[in-house]
Amino acid sequence: MDKQAALHHLKEHHFTPLLESELDKLEAKFHRCQAGLISDFKQSFRDLCAYILSMQQQGLKEPIGYIHYSFLRTQMLEQSYLYMVEAYSAEWYEDDSDCKLTYDASWAYAPMSAMLENLEQQRKIYMGAINSADVERLILESAPFFHSFVDSLVRLAIAESVQTPEYQAIHKAERLLIRTGEYRDISENLYVWDQEPLRADEVFEQLMQSSEEEPYVYENLKSLSLPHLHQFQKDLRYNDFSYSDLRGSQFHTCILLGTRWQQANVEGGSFQGCLLSDTDFRYCHLKGANFSEASGRVDRENGLRTTGLCGIRFEHANLDEADFTNVHSFEHAYFEGASMQGTRVPRIYQQHWKLSDSQRESIVWTE
Repeated sequence: MDKQAALHHLKEHHFTPLLESELDKLEAKFHRCQAGLISDFKQSFRDLCAYILSMQQQGLKEPIGYIHYSFLRTQMLEQSYLYMVEAYSAEWYEDDSDCKLTYDASWAYAPMSAMLENLEQQRKIYMGAINSADVERLILESAPFFHSFVDSLVRLAIAESVQTPEYQAIHKAERLLIRTGEYRDISENLYVWDQEPLRADEVFEQLMQSSEEEPYVYENLKSLSLPHLHQFQKDLRYNDFSYSDLRGSQFHTCILLGTRWQQANVEGGSFQGCLLSDTDFRYCHLKGANFSEASGRVDRENGLRTTGLCGIRFEHANLDEADFTNVHSFEHAYFEGASMQGTRVPRIYQQHWKLSDSQRESIVWTE
């Protein structure tokens, strides 16, 4: 067996099944230990902000425009799973005033160590065709699979983290972005803050002009007055509508993946046919909202958890008289503290959703 054939066989019969098994176990841990993981992240974020403020008080750091969480692939073979957390001014990489700490993500990456040991043993059956460097390369290729769990945790934790006194105290640039990705490589926004809120009329025009070719995504749309907004088949993923007035707004078959609606008012609105994976409706006013035909589809392409780890969050929302008729893939939806008086819910979710006795009695169960 030549090297390429041996590598293909190792990957198909040993590496891929092992990776899938470890990811399944990690996903179970992610849900089981989520509260503790969020608490640990928030504390590390508070430590970072206190460090930033200390530097600023010494005149060593300009107002912050970027906070970047980076995984370091090259250190993983040394079993170091620390994220580099760097704060930059609005100049980003041109800011040469170092302000960095680390975040310990070993809870997510520890399986890589066991995988390396396992595959080191398995490679020996190929009679020298595969060496240690080949195994290490396979392990490093798996890093994005584990990063997706860290990415999801930060998305869940960041809304509370930016409410902490330590974050509020730091001096910020006109726009502050919290991002994550590989070190000095591709990254994406997890949170966007603007010193001056965007103007509702300008946002309305941009939303109306957005298209499949030019989607309006990853934006800060907080605290806007846009009642009775109508959006049809738009890609609006990862936008933040928190605290906005969207009463009576209609979102029809839109991609709302990863959007935030915390404390927004969408009373009487509609999300009919929308993709709502990883959407955050915590503390949202959703009385009479229509969720019929909406989907919480979870993507597991080649094992990569690109969506679905966060679930659909309705904790402490007002869902009175909301309609969940014919929703799909809503197994991972969370309702702790939500008001659900007269909420229409398909009976199949009785066994999936963790509900209080009063919520179960308040819901109108449908076939």
